[in-house]
Amino acid sequence: MTALDRVAILGTGQIGTMVGMALRAGPQLGVKEVAVWDRDPAAMDACQRRAGASRLLKGPRGALDSDLIILATPVAQIVELIRELGPRLAPGQLLLDTGSSKLVVVRAMRQYVPKAAGAVGGHPLCGGSEPGPWAADPSLLQHATFVLCPVRADPPSLGTARRLVEMLGSVPLELDAGEHDRLLARSSHLPHLVAAAIAEMNGEVPTRALFSSGLRGAVRLARSDPAMVASFVCANLEEVRAASRDLRLQLDRLLAAAASGEEHLVAELERARLRALQVGVN
Repeated sequence: MTALDRVAILGTGQIGTMVGMALRAGPQLGVKEVAVWDRDPAAMDACQRRAGASRLLKGPRGALDSDLIILATPVAQIVELIRELGPRLAPGQLLLDTGSSKLVVVRAMRQYVPKAAGAVGGHPLCGGSEPGPWAADPSLLQHATFVLCPVRADPPSLGTARRLVEMLGSVPLELDAGEHDRLLARSSHLPHLVAAAIAEMNGEVPTRALFSSGLRGAVRLARSDPAMVASFVCANLEEVRAASRDLRLQLDRLLAAAASGEEHLVAELERARLRALQVGVN
């Protein structure tokens, strides 16, 4: 399996910074260097000041001397970096990403990364709604699910990726890229758009005194980095559209229950309440 002595992280937002901080905080992990690069020099500098990097790179190709390259940018930039770096990867190197949409990433890896090198699609299901390196909290990686999507039949690369995930304290979950995107459209991507729509819908409320706790909870995701959200939604647009159709059906069902009488709506809301408890929503 690929060595993990030298790690390069391209993208120093919340996720990239927290991964760098976690790797550098554990000397027992054996990572000797965490080099980083970002299009935004201020973000790159903030990552280093937060102990998420031991070296700053002048450009993305500086990562090519690392054992492992982690792409932690918005999805569209991840695909760009795969096109640029993938053909230049040497045998034994591993490319991993952290994007929230996987099918477009895995297809690009399959096309541009030579078989002698390794590539695995990845997605850590952690992080908060506030963007940027200053919002990075490496403790969020602890016990978090970290999805790994195989690019091709390559057990050594998948094994290295699993080893990295376990080093971070996360729990690896192998999943087909298409299935990942179908599920995440419903559990993450569409909820971001719904939160944005609710925030817009309430933009004309005349006073904050009328903002309920329910509204504040509903719009939390709307505070997320717009560029990041737009990138993963657009990369997974067909699945998000399908999820949107399902949502409309569910809303119509609830409204039909309300029209049938209060007791019918109570029954539907109770079923939803039990499902919310299953996913840990208070």
